[in-house]
Amino acid sequence: MQTSTEQISTLKSRSIVALLYLFGVVSMALIGILSPLALRITGDLHVRPSAIGLTIALFSLPSAATATVGGGIVDRIGPRAALLIAASLIVLADIALALAPSLLLFDLGMLLMGTGFVGLVIGVPATMMATLGGPLRTRAMAFWSTYGPTGFSLGLLIAIPFTGRLDWRLALVAHGLLMLALGFSALFVLPQSRRTVTTLGESARTRIVRLFVAVRDPAAVRLAVAIAMPNMISYGTSLIAVTYISRVHGVSLAASATTVAVAKIVAMLLGGTVMGSLLANGVAPQRLFKFVIAGGVVAQTLLYVPASPLPVAVCGLMLWLFAYGAQCGVCMAMMPTLATGELRGGALAGLVNQVISIGSFLTPAIYFALPGWTAFVGIALVGSLISLLALPVQRAGTAVLEPFAI
Repeated sequence: MQTSTEQISTLKSRSIVALLYLFGVVSMALIGILSPLALRITGDLHVRPSAIGLTIALFSLPSAATATVGGGIVDRIGPRAALLIAASLIVLADIALALAPSLLLFDLGMLLMGTGFVGLVIGVPATMMATLGGPLRTRAMAFWSTYGPTGFSLGLLIAIPFTGRLDWRLALVAHGLLMLALGFSALFVLPQSRRTVTTLGESARTRIVRLFVAVRDPAAVRLAVAIAMPNMISYGTSLIAVTYISRVHGVSLAASATTVAVAKIVAMLLGGTVMGSLLANGVAPQRLFKFVIAGGVVAQTLLYVPASPLPVAVCGLMLWLFAYGAQCGVCMAMMPTLATGELRGGALAGLVNQVISIGSFLTPAIYFALPGWTAFVGIALVGSLISLLALPVQRAGTAVLEPFAI
């Protein structure tokens, strides 16, 4: 039976996991908010509707350009401080977006939002690795991999009341208030975290080299590639699935979009949760990864083959989303086993997120250039094989990063 102290510690740990997950969900909700409000925003700012595409892309630019260096900075100042700074930047960005009178200022607000997002997507896994331990950390890291689609769905729900007569800028105010509440909660829930210890008299060159420690670690690079591949395939699938299902199976765009949204949130949450539970109970990550990779390729085939009836295509979509959540869950759960020695959690998370962001920039151009369903299946097969080959193993002879007391 657990003692009262152990119960308090468990409750505290779960509160930390819930808060950290909400940080990711709310940060990604912005993209879900902007998607249905795009025409209203461009209309009020007097620009072409197509301009919103670049605006949304600016959200990922800071992560694609600076996440590796940002990871080293998070290790230096501590993940708790990084999360508080990131939340503050996002609140300021929401204010800037809500007040922006022109597209140029709106774009600058998106860059500021993206800068805050960098701190969150690095600071959250770094905090999990530093403050949690045992099976809970494994489950939390796997579950964290699902924050993207969950956040997008939350954004859609936030945006719904503002698609009519209500001022769309109020949706951004609501987003800022949610992030402000999370930042305030973090002051009381998150414990103080370790910082990278620096030696007195350490040269500037040594400090700069320390920022890129993850790039020089082969296992870290392999993990980044392994998780970037399913993210690219999933992003490409998200870009084309709605219109593809609508065109091939003769259903309306609204019905197709609803189907994709429901399938995404159910299958992703299920995939991350199941993988976290299996890994926490000692199932070998490499063995699980082989099964979910194979399932993902089969799912992509069922989704895209024109001969598949609509119910089969929808099942293929859900199976793919489950497989994607499972693949990301395995990779995220492995991160603490690699964060050893000089390689701290922030640096590792920074490298992983930078590679994912770079892949996200390349994905639209690749998928929109593909000629048909055979190419969609082919790129899923190639990307899955690359991911399988890249997946590293736990280091031999090194101890997993120990958590500190909560």
